[in-house]
Amino acid sequence: MSQQLRQRSGATMTVSNEVDDLILRSDSGLAASSMMAASPSQSGKVMKLHVPAFYSLCPSFVQRFLLSWNFLSFLTPKWKERHLILIGSFLYKFVDENSSSPKGTPFSIETIESRVCSNTAEYVDERDFAVNHLPPGYQSVLIVSTLRRKHYYAVASREECTTWVQSLADARQEKIKRSMGHAGNMPYPKSWEYFDSRGINLMNSKERIKAKIEEAHVKEMEMTNFAEGGPMPRGYYG
Repeated sequence: MSQQLRQRSGATMTVSNEVDDLILRSDSGLAASSMMAASPSQSGKVMKLHVPAFYSLCPSFVQRFLLSWNFLSFLTPKWKERHLILIGSFLYKFVDENSSSPKGTPFSIETIESRVCSNTAEYVDERDFAVNHLPPGYQSVLIVSTLRRKHYYAVASREECTTWVQSLADARQEKIKRSMGHAGNMPYPKSWEYFDSRGINLMNSKERIKAKIEEAHVKEMEMTNFAEGGPMPRGYYG
């Protein structure tokens, strides 16, 4: 598979300079169509498992009760269509292949792990649901793990799931080689460099927004505590 990835990278370099220049000049930024035109390492339609916070906090017997009644379906996990694109140093998530921008923060391939979901292992509630409630037309589940959580994606077949896992592992290995200066003559398209730079900017922007939201939440909690006669907020008259 590593050889196939190198062959794909080599093939990418044969794309005409006109195509690369068109991507770099476009105003689409991180549009799915622009990435597809740049010959990504892997891409495809998947279904993402969305688990409501209320459901995840419920004990297992309450979860089974919620799943048994259709009128409570708004409280239970749902599969939502997504389009994944692995290109350069990031795995991007889109609502569909025509999306003009990614959904959420892209995954840096250096910080994630992936594997095929097994229904024979001991699993947590989310994995249990993912395995036993696959959407029609899907036969396997890809798990993408970050430092904070696990993400579950239903794919059409176990073979496709295995391909995703191998492609992500190969891309991560190639990224490490480039970072250490061991890539040698390994070609790297300038369109991929462009997407990497935009991906880094998007990731940093999302992190700054999240940090500001968390900071505002802490300040709100401190002021509420102070108003109720609790300890004085940090830094007050400090």
